[in-house]
Amino acid sequence: MKVDKVVVKIVSRCNINCSYCYMYNMGDTSYVEQPKFIDISTSKNFSRKMLKHCLKNSIKDFFIILHGGEPLLMGKSRLEEFIECFSIFKDNYINVFFSIQTNGILINDEWCNIFKKHEIQVGISLDGPKEINDLFRVDKKGKGTHDKVMKGIRVLERNKTSFGILSVMNSNASATTIYNNFIQSNIKSFDILFMDTNHDHIKVNNQFSRSMFDWYKELFDLWFINKEDVVIRIFDIIVKKILGQEIEIDILGTSENNVLVLETNGELEAVDILKICGEGFTKTNLNVNNNIEIDDVAKNNLINVYYNSGKMLARKCLACPIMEVCGGGYIAHRYKSSNGFNNPSAYCDDLIRLITYIQNTVIDAMPYELKQETQIEKLTYKDAIRSINEALPTIPEPTYTNLLESFRKPDYEVI
Repeated sequence: MKVDKVVVKIVSRCNINCSYCYMYNMGDTSYVEQPKFIDISTSKNFSRKMLKHCLKNSIKDFFIILHGGEPLLMGKSRLEEFIECFSIFKDNYINVFFSIQTNGILINDEWCNIFKKHEIQVGISLDGPKEINDLFRVDKKGKGTHDKVMKGIRVLERNKTSFGILSVMNSNASATTIYNNFIQSNIKSFDILFMDTNHDHIKVNNQFSRSMFDWYKELFDLWFINKEDVVIRIFDIIVKKILGQEIEIDILGTSENNVLVLETNGELEAVDILKICGEGFTKTNLNVNNNIEIDDVAKNNLINVYYNSGKMLARKCLACPIMEVCGGGYIAHRYKSSNGFNNPSAYCDDLIRLITYIQNTVIDAMPYELKQETQIEKLTYKDAIRSINEALPTIPEPTYTNLLESFRKPDYEVI
């Protein structure tokens, strides 16, 4: 198991309280037991063990995503102390790339200088214009955060510090309004994530007035037809995968997910969004401050399932003609208390509709000569469903089914 990306929870608390947050508001309260900040000894132990893993596995590029909570609560001096722990990588001719995901409220000129000094890529969490963002992204008093975030964005722009926007889909809000707001705000790179849910929390799917597919279709049409100089990551990924490119991303596709999470106490875990599956769900007792190596994470079943989630698929996914693009969807969205991860995504139907729609739109836009050369063919949603139904009886039970279902809860209760 090669790990070349680690989401480091340098802070376990946040200065705002987003109602949809998987860290604090979807049932897992284990963050209360975490140290508020990662300390220097944990950072040094992690860097030494990670260097050993990179050297053993010939990893030349290593990526650290600074995360939280709100990572800027760490403070400038402590953040730079953390970064300094990885100077040993450069001494061993390994490149270390830093990025940070922040709500942007604390950004000032000094922070921009640190971002530039350490070449830290900046991601800002923002859901769109004020009336949309402030529905969910609120402070501890329930007040909207939009104006404070935009103030931080203006500081980034004034300092010529590049950044991207990360949003969460709300299909009660207009996709056109969000798109136009970002364009008018001169934001050229953004991504809009699915609202996190699984088969236990399926009511999240039903609280919206429109389907996930309808909402993303509206957004895709704006992006594809207008051909602005804008990157919307989810569409960029789907189009590239349709055209056969290999993109390493855990929300789609069949590639290995070589990402770990490091908590503030030094514990190594699978992707943090799996916290929506239950109290303490991601806990491993694999701690860099103890007598373990990074390679030991391969022995943990949850990390193993996450790492191979693009390959350990439910039978329906194995029968699906868009499997290579979809990869079963995000592992956290597949969970169900009664049978663990042995399910397609809670968004399965929407994903089939969206991917086939994008594929056919792309094919229609292709020059005739390229269609002939690639022999790429259109696939409708109905064709995909028919293909699944025909192939499903021929698909044997996978050898890993017991592992997927080992995460079931004996006395489950659908929420």
